[in-house]
Amino acid sequence: MTLVLLPPAVAAQADGAALYAQHCAACHQADGGGTVGLAPAIKGEHWTRLGADRGYLPMVLVHGLSGAIKLGSATFVGSMPAFGGQLDDAALAALATHVRRLQGAADAPYAADEVRAERARPGSPPQTRQRRAQILAG
Repeated sequence: MTLVLLPPAVAAQADGAALYAQHCAACHQADGGGTVGLAPAIKGEHWTRLGADRGYLPMVLVHGLSGAIKLGSATFVGSMPAFGGQLDDAALAALATHVRRLQGAADAPYAADEVRAERARPGSPPQTRQRRAQILAG
C-alpha cells in the first residue's frame, strides 16, 4: 500500500461538487434542474441575468432565500437555508463555483474573499429574494 500525502493547501481545498451533492441536490437535483413547486432550476435563461451579478450567488448561499418566486409560469414556494453558519468561506466559494459550472459559465472561480465580503454584509432570506427580483426586472 502506498501512502500519498498531499500538501496542506491541496488537502484543505473544498470539493464544490461534493458539497453540492450533500447540501443542494436534494432540492435542486444533481443536474441543477430543480424540483417542481419547491426549488427552481439553478440553470437556464434566468441565470444568464442572475449570474451576471457576481455577488448574487454568494448572497444566496450565505443568507438563504425565502418567499414565493416566479420563474416563467411556475411559482416556487420554499425556503432555501442559509449556509453561512454551516460552511466556511472557502467551502461556499467552491460550492458557488460548482453551481456556476452547472450553469455552463466559464467565469473565474469564486474566491473565499468574495464570500467573506458577503458574509460581512447584513442580509436575510427575504432580502435575497428582493435582490433576485431587482436583478431579473433590470
